[in-house]
Amino acid sequence: MTIKQKQPIILAICILGGFIYSCKEDKKKVLNESDETISKELAFAQRKIVDSAKFWWAHTPKDVTGDGIADVLFINNNASGGYLGFYKGQKEDGLWELNIISETPTTGGLFASGDLEAKDIDSDGDIDVIAVRHPGEWTDAGASAELFWYENNTGEWISHSIGVVPDAVKDVSFADFDNDGKMDLSILTFDEHTLSIFKQNAADNWERVQFIQNDFLHEGMDVGDINNDGYPDIVATGMVYYNPGATLTNDWPTENLDEMWNNQEGDWSRNGTKTFMRDVDGDGKTEIYMAHSERAGYPLIAYKKVGSKWESRVIKDSIPACHTLQVYDFDLDGDFDVLAGINYGRAVNLDKTNFDVSIFLNQGDYMNYEEMVIEKDGIYNGQALDYDNDGDIDIFRYPNHESKDFYILENKLN
Repeated sequence: MTIKQKQPIILAICILGGFIYSCKEDKKKVLNESDETISKELAFAQRKIVDSAKFWWAHTPKDVTGDGIADVLFINNNASGGYLGFYKGQKEDGLWELNIISETPTTGGLFASGDLEAKDIDSDGDIDVIAVRHPGEWTDAGASAELFWYENNTGEWISHSIGVVPDAVKDVSFADFDNDGKMDLSILTFDEHTLSIFKQNAADNWERVQFIQNDFLHEGMDVGDINNDGYPDIVATGMVYYNPGATLTNDWPTENLDEMWNNQEGDWSRNGTKTFMRDVDGDGKTEIYMAHSERAGYPLIAYKKVGSKWESRVIKDSIPACHTLQVYDFDLDGDFDVLAGINYGRAVNLDKTNFDVSIFLNQGDYMNYEEMVIEKDGIYNGQALDYDNDGDIDIFRYPNHESKDFYILENKLN
């Protein structure tokens, strides 16, 4: 069954933060489970791939088996600790096959984290994965977290130690911060409000070169070269940390991107953000996309450094509990689009009844977007990737932070 919502075109010209932008509502195309949206430009088919997820707050799709199809790596039961594993990807219908990387860390205990990353950490051509030893946020958020990485060794997984951070991990980002050919690591924690940067000297030799503690640090981190100097910078909770260059122990100059993301007060939900960095116009400087992951009343907004000033454009004026933010060319027209969606489980607590997952299709000038609703029942930490290597970008969907089901939205453009 195909569902289409037709609405009149509303065109408004607004001025905000130095930008003149067009706010446009056009036809919204909707996809429900087992349905397919028919669109000349873009279409998705959704299917369930896992039915036994448990608090999958940390998950990421990567091809760890090397067969050309992305697998889904995850930490099970992040609320109170669990195991590290992956489900092996397949193009055929049906549930994916479970594989355990490790039941427990080598030092005992359980795994738990708010984020998960998988990269070629040792530069040997295959995908490795980080792991965090912690009792879980709901058990003891303030307990220290021990960091490991698991080396992918032809089906065997070898544990390597990285270091320790003071409490529960919220965000993980790998980058070669000093351009020495080795992956380094940044870690954001929320209970003690810390940012740690670890330099990789060798597989089991990681040096913490920065430890930054500030009360506003909470959630939402990504890396990218903002000033086009060849070194990746860090954005954490709306604060920009400029990479000093090859000597990572030097001071990292800071700049507040926008105070709205880090001046909040109240409970644990304050300063909760989602952040994504992408060089969308090819000038060597990454733009920064941000939304609020926990509260209502905050916009989806993009920032670009122009000279010494930040210019911004609002893509949508409010998305509550926006716990998914990805920037990819979903319709293959050469422009980068924005995937953003509402976490159903949190939005319900905010008395919201709308749980849209949308792609904001770039209209060609990085300022105007057309919203396409692809799902009505929420998404949590959604990830985008060409999972089947067919040239278009697919979406991995976890409906909310307590869901047992996990889906893939397969892009049918190709």
